[in-house]
Amino acid sequence: MNTPNNILGGKAKNLQILSHHGFNVPDFVVIPAEYLNTKLEHKTKLTEQDILKIAFHPTEVPSFLKSFKKIPKYFAVRSSGADEDGSENSFAGQFRTELFVRQNQLETAIKKVWASAYSEQVRKYRRMNDLQEEASFAIIIQSMIDADVSGVAFSANPVTKDPEEQLISAVWGLGEGLVSGELDADNFYVTTQGIKKEISSKKHQFAEDPINGGIFKAKVPKENQDVACMTDAQIKALSKQVEAIQKCYGTPQDIEFAFSKEELFILQARPITKLNIDLHKKIVWDNSNIIESYPGVSSPLTFSFILEMYEKVYIQFADLMGVDPVLMKNNIHVYEQMLGHLRGRVYYNLKSWYQALAMLPGYTINASFMETMMGVKESFTLEDRYISSKGKARYRLLVSVWRMIKSYFGLKKQRIQFLQLLEKTIAKHKAMDFDTKSKKELKQLYFDFEHLLTKEWKAPLVNDFFAMIFFGVFKKQIEKIAPDQSDQLCNQLLIGSQDIVSIEPMRQSLSIAKIIYEDSDLRVFFAQNASMVWDQLKSGIHPIIFEKIKAYLYKFGERCLAELKLETISYNQDPAKFIGILQSYIQHPSAFKALERGDEYNLRSEAEATLDRLLKGSWWTKKKVKFFMRQARDLVSNRENLRFERTRGFGIVREIFSALGKQLVHDGALSDDRDIFYLTKEEIFHYIDHGNPNLQYMASQRKEEYTIYASETLPERITTYGNIEEVLANKVNEGITIEPGDLSGIACCPGIVEQEVVVIHSPDEIDDLGGRIMVTSSTDPGWVSLFPTASGILVERGSLLSHSAIVARELGIPCIVSISHITHTLKTGDIVRMDGGTGQISLVS
Repeated sequence: MNTPNNILGGKAKNLQILSHHGFNVPDFVVIPAEYLNTKLEHKTKLTEQDILKIAFHPTEVPSFLKSFKKIPKYFAVRSSGADEDGSENSFAGQFRTELFVRQNQLETAIKKVWASAYSEQVRKYRRMNDLQEEASFAIIIQSMIDADVSGVAFSANPVTKDPEEQLISAVWGLGEGLVSGELDADNFYVTTQGIKKEISSKKHQFAEDPINGGIFKAKVPKENQDVACMTDAQIKALSKQVEAIQKCYGTPQDIEFAFSKEELFILQARPITKLNIDLHKKIVWDNSNIIESYPGVSSPLTFSFILEMYEKVYIQFADLMGVDPVLMKNNIHVYEQMLGHLRGRVYYNLKSWYQALAMLPGYTINASFMETMMGVKESFTLEDRYISSKGKARYRLLVSVWRMIKSYFGLKKQRIQFLQLLEKTIAKHKAMDFDTKSKKELKQLYFDFEHLLTKEWKAPLVNDFFAMIFFGVFKKQIEKIAPDQSDQLCNQLLIGSQDIVSIEPMRQSLSIAKIIYEDSDLRVFFAQNASMVWDQLKSGIHPIIFEKIKAYLYKFGERCLAELKLETISYNQDPAKFIGILQSYIQHPSAFKALERGDEYNLRSEAEATLDRLLKGSWWTKKKVKFFMRQARDLVSNRENLRFERTRGFGIVREIFSALGKQLVHDGALSDDRDIFYLTKEEIFHYIDHGNPNLQYMASQRKEEYTIYASETLPERITTYGNIEEVLANKVNEGITIEPGDLSGIACCPGIVEQEVVVIHSPDEIDDLGGRIMVTSSTDPGWVSLFPTASGILVERGSLLSHSAIVARELGIPCIVSISHITHTLKTGDIVRMDGGTGQISLVS
């Protein structure tokens, strides 16, 4: 296994490695370079003819075959140059290969292959690639495989450089025509999502020439010309081997294979040349859940703010949970890299999330709970785990368990204290006029507020963690009790929590709109332009309704579309936008029915009765399940409520930076106060302290970039290997392959609806769904104004704990989330039948 390449050559060395690891390699022997060199008699500047004239002793060739288990009828004779099949230069097609060689033809075949190393073609290849003129050369003698199908499999797509997509090119018969480019091949693209096929017309194949020996170009039978040359079973079997070979070498591989009578043979493997992929730098980026908070493109200022927020609060959480301080310090990069900003879009760095979770006890259990909570569709395998001595591990486990118990029992008190402190702080900042503050004062106000957000954020973090645990355990309990209806039962048992703040803005805004609708004078007044309505309300007209709107804005003025993005203009900043929401409800009074909904409470009572029936006679199990159900309800409700407080806190940060934008315009550093969002907070604060004449240039450049980013699409999951820009370039506007058949997702709220769908990408596109089914890619709290007018909700992203799922459950609207590509599969006007209890969707017409 440790024989150097200059003796065996690259190809033979790889065959030896493959055989050693148990891959099905045809029997082979190697004539080492040092043996062949003894026949050169120290000659220099050899030609092909010099090699062809070399004579072998009659006993030499037979002696090469002694290590064969069984002497085959035919042999394949292949090259194995010292610098062949390397990561930089493959020498593909440069050296000669002799196929279907009989034993009495071996000497001639060996010399032909050997001589090809001295051809003018090879010399030219060496000069083009700055390689030495000659290198040691070995010969492989291998059992010949009479292949039905052959080809080349790449463990990473060499065209798109996508490490998550295997590319298999295959032809009927032998693979020689594929390598030379003489034959058209079928291409199979294999990912975790399935197999995509490109079938070519294959009129010819290479096969054994029974008359003249060697191979010849034969016709493919007509019935095989336009069908796939590999079955799905063969593709899957090969794909598993390709994955295993890549793991064996630790780098992406270019693999030649053959099937003969359904048996798979690996003929050779080599690194894919010129591929900038480092498997040790694997990062999986996923935005299936975070897109709810940061839809579309998020500004540099928003990202620079949340990146540091995530780092600080999760370091605080790890400390709170008893993670070893030394371990945290040595892995500070984990917390610094929890998010990524990919062409303007916010993604979770799943590697960092799993690594952070792995520092806590019970990693394997908690990881699955985290996946449910985050809506991750595919698990991420963490290669490196944190290992410590048994004694230290037990001590840290005891510390963590004690801290968790302490945190759990103190959580209710923590939540109350947190809410009181936040309310007091927000009230203090809302009373300020930020426009009168200097740049340095605004900077200090930001740091003071940020310190509060990070230092006092324990309650939301602890609540989130226990919501993940208790919801995960409760879901598993229900799956065990009622495996056939677990999703539906779990959802019904969680609905009807009257204390969830997420639906309160909708209810209060509907109540205000209903008051206006029922008063003819107010209805006429609100029929004006929204900005005019707000201006007149401020001047003293209709003071009672004005006070109600002001009270709403004080509490819920930051709850709007894309509310966590600092660049978003909130209802507090532009109240006319909220007036527009009220006008929409007034124009579509059917929305008021949402104030009368009570279906969710009936569903919850029915589910509780079903649970009691299933647990009849199992008092201990019933006690446990009811306990976890109560805790899950409370924690999930408070998770949503505490996230609303985060929205209010972010609103203060938004106002501080908006005021700073005006200051920078006053200084002449920016031409538009909104340009501040194209800068990072570090750049802004550096300007305040030291000045920067290029601030406007940076903002303008990024504005142009982000305009391009906003027009692009990116997939929800992207894998990179240290080549992020290269991968992203190939992922932009990547086409989506949609498999035929019915759609399905995660059932979130039961109910069967057969209705027309409306596909929308922003709540601004439509005022009223008119009882149709809403179809969209993702939602955030700003979408809630549309929910009352929908008969059902279908969402491409999300999880059981996502905002759309929680709000739909509380309103009793049938809902399914995490439906792959639904916005591309369905179009407005399609009629579907959706079952919110099973997650199944069928296209009716």
